[in-house]
Amino acid sequence: MNQQFLTIYFWCVAGIIISIVLPILRAMLPKPPAVVAAAAVSLWQTVKPFVVVGLFSALTAILIVAFAGDNLHDPKTALLAGYAWDSTLQRMR
Repeated sequence: MNQQFLTIYFWCVAGIIISIVLPILRAMLPKPPAVVAAAAVSLWQTVKPFVVVGLFSALTAILIVAFAGDNLHDPKTALLAGYAWDSTLQRMR
C-alpha cells in the first residue's frame, strides 16, 4: 500500500469515528437524575451497536478508498465519505 492510500484510509476511518461518537455523546446529554442512574448501568448496551457498526465500517472503508480511487485525494473528502458511509449504515440497522 502506498502512503496516499493509508492517509486517505485514515481520514475515512476518522469520519467513521466521528459518526460513532456523535450519537453516543447525544445519548449522554444531561437527563433527569432518575434516568441518569439507569443510563450508567446500560451505557454499554447504548454504545455497543454503534461500536459494532463502526468496526464493520472501518473494515469496509478499505473498499470505499479502493473503489473511489483518485476521487478521494483530499482528506476532507475522505472524512466526509467515512462519516456518510457509517451514518448511513447506522440508519439502516
